[in-house]
Amino acid sequence: MTCARRAIWHKSKSVLCEAALAVVVMVTLPGPMAAAAGADPPAAFIGAAACAGCHTSQFDARKGSHHARAMQPVTTATVLGDFADASLEDFGVTTTFFRNGGRFMVRTDGPDGTLHDYPVAYTFGVYPLQHYLIAFPGGRLQALGIAWDSRPKDQGGQRWFQLYPGQQLKPGDPLHWTGRDQTWNYQCAGCHSTDLKNYDLAANACATSWTDLDVACEGCHGPGSLHIAWAKAHAKDGAYPSGTDATRMGLTNWLKSTDSSHCEMNPETGISRRTEKLVSTELETCAACHSLRKVIAHNTRPGAPYLEGYLPALLESGLYHADGQIDGEVYEYGSFLQSRMHAAGVTCSNCHDPHSAKLRAEGNALCAQCHLPEKFDVASHYHHRPGNAGAQSVNCHMPTKNYMIVDARRDHSIRVLRSDLSVALGHPNACNQCHADRSAQWAAETVGGWYPGGPSSTGTVG
Repeated sequence: MTCARRAIWHKSKSVLCEAALAVVVMVTLPGPMAAAAGADPPAAFIGAAACAGCHTSQFDARKGSHHARAMQPVTTATVLGDFADASLEDFGVTTTFFRNGGRFMVRTDGPDGTLHDYPVAYTFGVYPLQHYLIAFPGGRLQALGIAWDSRPKDQGGQRWFQLYPGQQLKPGDPLHWTGRDQTWNYQCAGCHSTDLKNYDLAANACATSWTDLDVACEGCHGPGSLHIAWAKAHAKDGAYPSGTDATRMGLTNWLKSTDSSHCEMNPETGISRRTEKLVSTELETCAACHSLRKVIAHNTRPGAPYLEGYLPALLESGLYHADGQIDGEVYEYGSFLQSRMHAAGVTCSNCHDPHSAKLRAEGNALCAQCHLPEKFDVASHYHHRPGNAGAQSVNCHMPTKNYMIVDARRDHSIRVLRSDLSVALGHPNACNQCHADRSAQWAAETVGGWYPGGPSSTGTVG
């Protein structure tokens, strides 16, 4: 979600913010792998570069991922926007993007309302849009209210655009780019960097530091110093013990299932099921950032039970529609918990490679990992021409909603078509997302005709 929209939700719920711009008391959990008397000291963060020597394939896969490019120093390679004297005018303020020697510069209205030249300090994100951060006194980094649309030109991209179109935001407004709701340290840093240390309470100033500027290995696996020590010790022996558990290897979060279950296809239903309940910390780890939540404890270790450190947003009006579909920017966790996939033991890495963050397969082949193609990837199921957008499972079961103007995100509740509920409750449905010229009643009747006896078969609720 946009930093500002997260701020609005946080403030409305009186959240205890990580950056402590207001003086608050935070609960501090014991540090990861806290040492018992006489045991090794607690693990420390050492940086992703230390992982590369042994975990080459994972390290290389992460290099091009959105996690690795969540935040980057400004270089000609990392900046995607047009800084060749491009400009954008909004409510009488003309913002210009230009180069001054080797620096990327922005001329726009500052906190005093007059134009100033600011060097860009960091890029923030990469696709489908890229933000730019400006360094301010006191250690603050401020996110510009104008972003670069990095989509291809034929999709409407390759342009500068306002993140808050139609809103005249003046200095002093929290949503103005110089305001508190656009402060990276306060809004964004916790999930876009690794081992964040954010605020010097005694000095009453941002004192933000990190081990890795981006989302790196230890952000998911926990601090790695003990793991490196373990690896070096056994490297001397020339052999690593087999079957070693995560704790003995010096890892706080191994991120692997700890059971012996596997998936078996049921030929009658065409759906595979796990033979035993999955035991894994993976979803809890991803949820720490992929959810709209309040932070209720500081220094929560990666992989710890989610509710030890966070309080998730609930199914509230403005965040979710009445049937549970996404409305506000709630990310994926709250939606996925509603899904049948989650109930069946599916987890994030079944669909997404955890290091490259790419999908495991493209198109309906992704769903075919668990759903028999002969039953589901056929016209008798999706009722559209093969190759048509309506023949793609995600378009029916994971419709998108745009956030930050251009970022189309899929609803991870992965629900069946219930256009009949749209008739009764007025919320969106996947059918009318494509067939915008038709009514929800038409959609309900159509789906009801496809599946007689199903919940939509009457075309109305009740």
